Amino acid sequence: MKLIINKFPPIIEKCEIDLSKKLTLFVGKNNSGKTYVSQLIWAIYDFANYQSDYWKDDYNVIDFFTSEKSPNYTIEITKELLEKISDNFSNYLITKKIKKTFKQEIDIDINIIFSLKEIKEKIITGGVTGSDDSKLEFTKKHGTFSIDINIVNLDKIDIHLDILNKYLESQIIKVLLVDNTIYMPSTRLFLPSFYKYIISIEKEFKDDIFNNFDKLDNQNKNFFQSTYTEPVYELIKKLIFDIDTPIKENKYLTKLTSLIDGNISIDKSEVLGMADISYTHSSGKKLPMYLSSSMVNQLATVYLYFKYWYQEDNSFLLLDEPEMNLHPEKKIEFTRILLDYASSNKLLIATHSSTLAKSIINYIHLFDLKDKKEDIQNFVEQNDLKMDFNIDLKSNDIGIYYFNGKTIVSYKKDNNSNIHFGTFTEIEELQTKQYDYIMEELDSYDS
Repeated sequence: MKLIINKFPPIIEKCEIDLSKKLTLFVGKNNSGKTYVSQLIWAIYDFANYQSDYWKDDYNVIDFFTSEKSPNYTIEITKELLEKISDNFSNYLITKKIKKTFKQEIDIDINIIFSLKEIKEKIITGGVTGSDDSKLEFTKKHGTFSIDINIVNLDKIDIHLDILNKYLESQIIKVLLVDNTIYMPSTRLFLPSFYKYIISIEKEFKDDIFNNFDKLDNQNKNFFQSTYTEPVYELIKKLIFDIDTPIKENKYLTKLTSLIDGNISIDKSEVLGMADISYTHSSGKKLPMYLSSSMVNQLATVYLYFKYWYQEDNSFLLLDEPEMNLHPEKKIEFTRILLDYASSNKLLIATHSSTLAKSIINYIHLFDLKDKKEDIQNFVEQNDLKMDFNIDLKSNDIGIYYFNGKTIVSYKKDNNSNIHFGTFTEIEELQTKQYDYIMEELDSYDS
């Protein structure tokens, strides 16, 4: 699947992002669109939450079946059919979903391109039951392009055929996306300590508006707008409503516990439905989040993600600036955890950290070497490389994109791991050059 952006300010030149990669890395200048595009991708993958709205929408309905067709027949998924589905999905995103995501009108021109290769590897099953024992069922097997349709009592189905057609289209889209998609903003540092106050202040503010509803004019209606984009607000809602039952223990949670030298615990009020989030150091000392370190606060929502929200092999985590408030050694350790996660899930990282970027580049080269060298473990241990050779990724599973302020440039082509990180490298070289010049001049005085 590809995302083609023709216009999405500040991006004004056509560019393309390959969304089929396991790991996508965004680097570039401030205000160049990394966060914007990250949340756009969240909106694309959030389909499970608006699928029912999509198939109730009558925009460009594709006739998969009509009342004239026989009760049992087969639909072949062709390139042309997928192009129609892609066009419908792209138009729906532009006209409805994007506005809801960003809470405002956005001048945007994008296209989502689905491929036949993707659909071939998927299994599609579904159906709709009507009154009087009427039923519509459809099935697509792995490795085929055929959808088998079975209809029982079509003449008695009390759902309009356009809705049934749209429903089947939405099922095809759904299997091409990852259900469990979560976006974490760079501002997540403040959420564990202050999310309750954020919610309560917003409620008090809006209650006050309703109390003065007779004074409300068009200009003041803007105050009804949410303070957050939809993906950020969804994360805040998870902190309120979705931290009740931990999932089964997983290796990522174990590694994060080691990274922060402790664990994040929840004390929840059954009456209010809100939780106090605390950090317990390995020594046993328990601290409220506002007294915990910035590293702990920064990683708390990621910790809760792996404790409550992670779905094995069916998750997409979009993480803005994971390196914030971390010591370089912790950045590298956290990068190892994230790369391991990406080996069986989808991960998008937007970063300004040269340490994190260089760490990922080193792993890309290690993955290439792993394909050529039989005893990679011995090589890593002999050279005392602080790297995890068991991470199950290949270099072509990773896409790297540079945001230059006008467009997005792919830094990594298939089978080419010789990546130059643009401004990161240039700025570091400048600092080294300046250091050398100054030290050389100081030495001249000593001599």
